[in-house]
Amino acid sequence: MASLILRRNQTHGFEERELGAIQRRCRSALATLIGGRSSDIALLPNTSFGVSLAATLVGAGPVGDVLVPQGEFPANVLPWKSLESRGFRVRTIDSRPDGLPDEEALLESLTAPEVRAVAMSTVQFASGYRADVARLGALCRERGVLLCLDAIQGLGVDPFDVVTSGAHIVAAGGQKWLCGPWGSGFAWIDPEVRERFHSPIVSWLAVQGGAALEGPIGTELDWREDARKFEPATLGVQDYLGLARSVEVLLEVGIDRIRRHVHEVHAPLLDWIDSRPDVSLWTPRDPDYRAGIVAFRPERLADVQSALNDANVVFSVREGAVRFAPHLYTSVGEMGLVVERMEQALTTRA
Repeated sequence: MASLILRRNQTHGFEERELGAIQRRCRSALATLIGGRSSDIALLPNTSFGVSLAATLVGAGPVGDVLVPQGEFPANVLPWKSLESRGFRVRTIDSRPDGLPDEEALLESLTAPEVRAVAMSTVQFASGYRADVARLGALCRERGVLLCLDAIQGLGVDPFDVVTSGAHIVAAGGQKWLCGPWGSGFAWIDPEVRERFHSPIVSWLAVQGGAALEGPIGTELDWREDARKFEPATLGVQDYLGLARSVEVLLEVGIDRIRRHVHEVHAPLLDWIDSRPDVSLWTPRDPDYRAGIVAFRPERLADVQSALNDANVVFSVREGAVRFAPHLYTSVGEMGLVVERMEQALTTRA
């Protein structure tokens, strides 16, 4: 029969020992990943939670416009749409004729005095377009506009520095390129934003001394001074242990190294697309505007889908384009085999 052994001065709770250590470990790994401080990291369940938090904070300020590029994932649009009932206007910035974000139009629209926030992905989910966030962030800072970034499609495969990005809030889930468990995510929140706004969700762990339960229990709304003031109370600690270790592995390999490898994996695919007049590349070829995703449009989409499915290739179709997202575990040789299957499909008459 198992026995319960109590050790003096070893408190097991939300702040100490296993639970607190896991959360601190995860915040530290994420801070290293983005070049920030762990005190500015709030652990959250997913990207949607982080974007919704950003929208709520913007909604607590003066009414105005929120700029959103066309082609954003719904999780980075719908939370902002919820502000329209309060008098805000969500302005969609049309894409260029090639279907990629029009950064020049976005920058021009940003100069309007009524703009309060810009919501944009660091890498668009469908096209794989990698935004020039530093350029955008610099103008947002100059204009006093909050820049809120959805980073889920870039972190883990593309180097990102939160300081040079100029962002005010960065949200991401852990289940994509970070290779973490579902239900794990985070938001980086600029100290200026943290001091300016209270958390819309009041957690009993978001206040000073909230976890100190051995003495009199305090009920004063005395916010923490770090980003934990925005965290939900009881997090899925096991998920954040998984996320912490996954991010640590990615850091051990090196994000720059991962990006170089992934672009090498892209090479056979890009060369094949260039060789086929019936296949058009949607993702920018320029590596400055390309992260891990490559999307392309074959005229015989159904034949390519069928060939890839028969070969058990993992892919997706977004807006009529085949989308590949190879990571550090994908080899150049594997991409070569995928290209061979697609070539066979398109050279065989239906």
